[in-house]
Amino acid sequence: MSFSSDVKRELLSYEYKNRHCLTAALEAVINIDGYIGADNGHKLIIVHNENTDVLGAAQNFINRLFGAEVSCHKGNIIIEDEALADKILDATGIGYDRGFSIDSPIDPLVVSNSCCKRAYIRTAFLCCGSISDPNKHYHIEFVDNDYEHARSLKELIGSFDINMKIVERKNHFVVYCKEAELIVDLLNVMSAHRALLELENLRVLKGVRNNVNRLVNCETANLGKIVSASLRQIEAINYISKSKGLDYLPDNLKKMAEMRVMYADASLKELGEKMIPPVGKSGVNHRLKKICDIADKLKGDNNYG
Repeated sequence: MSFSSDVKRELLSYEYKNRHCLTAALEAVINIDGYIGADNGHKLIIVHNENTDVLGAAQNFINRLFGAEVSCHKGNIIIEDEALADKILDATGIGYDRGFSIDSPIDPLVVSNSCCKRAYIRTAFLCCGSISDPNKHYHIEFVDNDYEHARSLKELIGSFDINMKIVERKNHFVVYCKEAELIVDLLNVMSAHRALLELENLRVLKGVRNNVNRLVNCETANLGKIVSASLRQIEAINYISKSKGLDYLPDNLKKMAEMRVMYADASLKELGEKMIPPVGKSGVNHRLKKICDIADKLKGDNNYG
């Protein structure tokens, strides 16, 4: 089962407690999946969706609002009772004058309350929404057939300070978001709280992994610098030892050179702590730099000679 399916299953379990939210939910179904037709002069409403659970939700909305049982057959709910159709379209603010296809923007009167806005968005996701697996990437979208409705849906979601975008894809209009924080907010608006918690947990785990990786990479880089610097210093010490002997160095530099050869993998701080008396990190760095400078001068003198 995909994460998107889990979200829809959670949304389908949401229980509406008032008529105005049920009406907003039904308007979303008809606006997105509904068509108006005529059969022998009688007007009818057709609702089509491949997901039988969505059609079941629509049947439930109609039954609770109007006390009517409507049948579903081969992915379609066909409302042939013209009186019932009139009641549904009147309640949802959708009129027959919009033509055969119901491509209407959202009726502001139906979604005047915040809870009704949530109901509309929740049902819109059931009808045409999807969300990617947050283990892979963050993406939520609503695929709409009509630009005006997509724009209205974007604005409706925006009323909760969630900024969505619209892109055209294969003759459809996609309202989408790729920002994890906004997706969390949208799941909260839709009351998909289990999915929200799962996504938040994954975000925390990803954050921890990223921090660990950064620390490991930083530590690796630091170790690389320590090893590289140590090799240069030991090379300089060996050159001085072979060309002049370590006694050529001042006593403090000679002790430092011996300590560096003995502890090739030690950091500057660790080297300083091993000295007697201890030497600070900057002091160690200064002495090793002077040793390298002496080796460079000897090499220059030998090359000149």
